[in-house]
Amino acid sequence: MSHRGRVERVRARVFRNDWNALTPPTTGRWTPELTVSVVIPARGGQDRLDLALASLSVQTYPDHLLDVVVVDDHSSPPLRLPEHRPRRCRIVPAPDHGWGAGYARAYGAHASTGDILVWMDADMVATRDFVEAQARWLHAHAECVTLGRVRFSDTEPDSVGSLLDALRSGGPERILTDDRRHAWVERLLDHSDRLRDADHLGFHAHIGAAAALRRSLYEAAGGVDPDLDLGQDTEFGYRLWQAGAVMVPEPAATAWHVGPAVTARTRLPSERFRTEVLAELMPHPHAYRERVPVERRRIPLVHAVVDVSGASYDLVRGCIDRLLGGTEADLVVTLVADWAGVREPTLEHQGLDLRLIQANYLREPRITFASVAPRTGFPSPFLLQLPVAWGLGELTLSRLLAGAERSRSGLIELFQASSPTRDAGVRLWRTRALARAMRVRREDEELTDVVAQLHGRYRIHGGEGTLTDLTLHRSVPPMPVPASEVRYEEDPGVAGGPEEEQVGDGAAEDRHPRGRSPHGTVRPRGLGRRIRALWHRACRACGRDMPEDEESADPGGPPTAG
Repeated sequence: MSHRGRVERVRARVFRNDWNALTPPTTGRWTPELTVSVVIPARGGQDRLDLALASLSVQTYPDHLLDVVVVDDHSSPPLRLPEHRPRRCRIVPAPDHGWGAGYARAYGAHASTGDILVWMDADMVATRDFVEAQARWLHAHAECVTLGRVRFSDTEPDSVGSLLDALRSGGPERILTDDRRHAWVERLLDHSDRLRDADHLGFHAHIGAAAALRRSLYEAAGGVDPDLDLGQDTEFGYRLWQAGAVMVPEPAATAWHVGPAVTARTRLPSERFRTEVLAELMPHPHAYRERVPVERRRIPLVHAVVDVSGASYDLVRGCIDRLLGGTEADLVVTLVADWAGVREPTLEHQGLDLRLIQANYLREPRITFASVAPRTGFPSPFLLQLPVAWGLGELTLSRLLAGAERSRSGLIELFQASSPTRDAGVRLWRTRALARAMRVRREDEELTDVVAQLHGRYRIHGGEGTLTDLTLHRSVPPMPVPASEVRYEEDPGVAGGPEEEQVGDGAAEDRHPRGRSPHGTVRPRGLGRRIRALWHRACRACGRDMPEDEESADPGGPPTAG
């Protein structure tokens, strides 16, 4: 039965990526239960496809639970099924509106029905336990992603018969030569204790030519990007990592690319390709920061969420402007409130504040508006939950990120040093830890405790320059008092009076003497004009007509309704 569209609950708990906590069944000594779909993208190369399907025809996984879907990526002539193939095998032509390995994999996953998805390339031959060795981990834990071992051989079997004989008598290595591998994968596995101690770059070990995962996890991560060809393996591995996957290298699941390599980039990606091209697809807290400009990245490093419901305009400005003005610029901010109600023609104080907030940040590309707060930062690596009453210092977010990477914690909490027992509510969540905790948490458990159990917790006490209580400090000047109450001993046009702030085109200001209203009273310049300009922006954003006579409004606030 397919788990399509359903998020599976997970009982086993793995600390970070330490897969030693799992006990999968031993190959050949267990009874599988889940169905498996092997997805093979193919474009031409009928002879090599015949070898790939022949190697899958002798798999140790039960054939009634195994089906193979070959996606024909516009081959000419069209591919055909060979004589030696799995019992349940079919060729599915890719639709005309797409092409490439990423598109073919995505379409193959959509066209298949297995509980487990196994990726394999059309020019590969696999060992007999290629499927079983990976499927056993996926029976033990629903969030595992198994990584088979990929090898390269410049030679290929003479015939399908010789390959089948080699498979039944030992393995294809008897008839293949030049055993080469992905150098960076082997180096990553060696330096991370086979990914048990992997850092935020552990997803680089994901190779789509030989990997397997549950369909439920595939859909939770958003599936393979059909628009990517080069780099789609690493990009999808990145999203799996952020979704909380446990990546397990499985050396028993070995497959060989056979025959001469097509190009160096498609068969053996270079170090430059990985660092320069793939870095544009996803962010890393410290890697490639100087090499890849922020504006070229597709995914921001931090997704900040601020609930501004019921907050004043001044308070929101103080919080958001501090956040956007920090040294860490690779972020997006979601402002949460009832923005649908802003469009209603009301003059209540709350509606006015929301209108001013929205008008002020409508043109800020890093600001989005939502009525419901996102549960995780996916696909960003970090989610920042920032109460609107707290202002971060210029270096605060950068220090939080540095603490997260130094401790590898799943939750970083920030407190004021003056009141360390008070929960400030400023939390930086690691997305992969939070996503996994939501799937394993019981109803009686606190989410913070589960994340600490799965990934660790790190607490920071900051001084006044790190965390500021905005309710005790005015972040922007107060609203001006009515003009009738303003008195100056000197004319504001000379030294000692308020200076003018240039906002707008200044045409309305030139109609009257400097610093005086049309009624002859002295009025403050600059701030009142700025408030009126923000009011007009709010009216335009909400579709309301602006007042015809700007000067008829109270100089201390926005125009009143007619």
